[in-house]
Amino acid sequence: MDRRYWISLCLLQWLANCVGSSPLSSAIHTSSKVGLSVVLPCAVTSHLDHPPHIQWQTVQDSVFERMGEEQFQGEAYKHRADVPEAILVQGNCSLFLQDVRFSDAGIYKSYLVVDESSFQNRIFIQSVHLSVVDHKSTKYVETGKDLTLDLYTNQAQLVIFQNSNDTAWAVVWERDGDKNNKCHLSNNKLTFKSVTASSAGMYKVLDSEGLALSTVKVLITEPVLLRESQVLERKTLLGKATMSTPFLKIIITFLTFHLVLPFN
Repeated sequence: MDRRYWISLCLLQWLANCVGSSPLSSAIHTSSKVGLSVVLPCAVTSHLDHPPHIQWQTVQDSVFERMGEEQFQGEAYKHRADVPEAILVQGNCSLFLQDVRFSDAGIYKSYLVVDESSFQNRIFIQSVHLSVVDHKSTKYVETGKDLTLDLYTNQAQLVIFQNSNDTAWAVVWERDGDKNNKCHLSNNKLTFKSVTASSAGMYKVLDSEGLALSTVKVLITEPVLLRESQVLERKTLLGKATMSTPFLKIIITFLTFHLVLPFN
C-alpha cells in the first residue's frame, strides 16, 4: 500500500471520529402534522476547509444531496426537500422538508461523502425517525355565519360530511369536481357560507388515497340576541325604578317620623 492510501485512510478515520462524537449521532425521533414543514436535525462537528458533501436517504429512496451549489432531489421529494447551502457551510446539515405527506413517514439517514482521487466513501452522521399525524380540531360557529375549514395542503382532494343525527357520509366538496355555490376555496381554506343547524357534524378532509388529513367537529350555536320588545321592557322597568326612588324616600321619612314621635 502506498503512502497516499494510508493518508486517505487516516483522514477518513479522523472524520469518522469527529462526526461520531456529535450528540446527534444516535437515532432521534421527530413528528409533523401532514401538510406542514419539518426539520430533520443533523450536524457535522468537524471543522472542514470546504462545504461538506451531504446525502439524505431513506431505506428505499434518495431524498436529497448537496455538494456546494450542486444539488439533487429524489423524485418523491421534488420541490420539497433542501439542505440550505448557507447553513451547510457552518456544519448544519439538517434536512428541511415541506408539505409533509403521510408517505414521508419513516427513517431518514444522513451521510458525509468524502471524495478521493481513486474512491468515494460515505460516513454515517445521523438517523432520524419521522412520524406524520393528521389534524384534529373542534369549531363553534353561530347560525348564519361562515364556516372555514383549513385544508393545509394541495394534497386535499375531498371533503366529506356526517350530520350529527346521521351515520352516512356525504361529499360536500371535491377539488376537481363541479363548483359548489355554497362553498369557496382560497389559499387552501374552504369556506361554507351561512351555515344552519343542519351543518353541525363531522368534516373530514381526504387526500387522493382516501386518508384523512384532518377531522373537524363542528358545533352550531344560536346567536345571543335580545328582541326589541325585551330591550324596551328592560328600559321601561329601569325607568320606573329610577322614577320611584324619590317617592320611596318620602314614604320612608314619613313612617320613621310618625313611628318614632310617640316615644318622645
